[in-house]
Amino acid sequence: MGLSRALVEELPETMARLSAGEVGEWHAVQVARETATLSREDRAVVDARLGPVMGSLSARALGRAARRVAAELDAASVIRRMEAAVASRRVSVRPAPDGMAYLSVLGPLREVVGAYAALTARAKAVVGGQCEDEPADGRAAGPVAADTALRVMAGLAPGQVQPVEVHLVMTDRALLGTGDPDRSVFEPARIPGHGSVPAPVARAWVRDAAEASVWLRRLYTSPGGRDLVAMDSRRRRFTGLLRRMLVLRDDVCTTPWCDAPVVHADHTHPVHAGGATSFGNGGGKCARCNGVKETPGWQVSIVRGSPPTWRTTHPTGHTYRATAPPLLGWGTDPPDPEPDHQQDAPDSPLERHLEALLDAAA
Repeated sequence: MGLSRALVEELPETMARLSAGEVGEWHAVQVARETATLSREDRAVVDARLGPVMGSLSARALGRAARRVAAELDAASVIRRMEAAVASRRVSVRPAPDGMAYLSVLGPLREVVGAYAALTARAKAVVGGQCEDEPADGRAAGPVAADTALRVMAGLAPGQVQPVEVHLVMTDRALLGTGDPDRSVFEPARIPGHGSVPAPVARAWVRDAAEASVWLRRLYTSPGGRDLVAMDSRRRRFTGLLRRMLVLRDDVCTTPWCDAPVVHADHTHPVHAGGATSFGNGGGKCARCNGVKETPGWQVSIVRGSPPTWRTTHPTGHTYRATAPPLLGWGTDPPDPEPDHQQDAPDSPLERHLEALLDAAA
């Protein structure tokens, strides 16, 4: 809506070129975005100046041109915009295909370009055999730069193992070849929040971590192996092993369709309303959903214990359900046969007994 109004009311040249098919929609987005902080009069000047050359520029080049003219006409507004952008600097991570992940750093242009130049120079020196502390080992400049960046950010020396705990969930059959002979040794493992990993890759990770501490913790599932019901031990409150259980069980935020990583261990039935700090009353939430859940009109309740299922009611009255995934991820068990119109099944006696034992041990 904002783009449409800007094109019709403030950027007539851009609108005309777009209507004539001389530029694409992304060209118009670039012009509107780079002039968003200008007054109506200055925006019209940028539009008039760039109109004759829009058709000969790429969308990115047009955005740079609009940014340059905007800085000429109203440098103060551009500086304010840059200062506000600096406050949003952050680091984020997201999954990538084939067992990889993206680590993104959003920061001021000067610092980011400088860091990239330093990484590139270091990578070229390693590949060229000019660094005595780090051999190339057949790596190209790109992998060397990635390895260097990750090592420096983690504060590690060359060759040092990453001292960070990574939760890797897999069956005893897939890890050790023991256990239920009816299960496959190639059943994929799972990293909570990031998806599945082929069993041979997971075994290689464990095997190659020779210099790191590898801890095995038993996870107790329901008889069918579908749900997590207990671990070796746990603490009171949502810290320590109890928090880990929630993260391992829920994988991502339990709000329907959110899929953000678990940040907060939440009491589904709030403590101020008498909710218990227990595995059955816990749920993994992202920071935003945990805050929204407490606003008036929102209600979250547990409707089933196995598999754990939550009902979320919006202020509009719409109701949605979310179910915790199987311990090894979706696709490892048959679909839930219970239709929505059936009554919610109560927790089994085994689950109630296990939860009572865990509460007594806390």
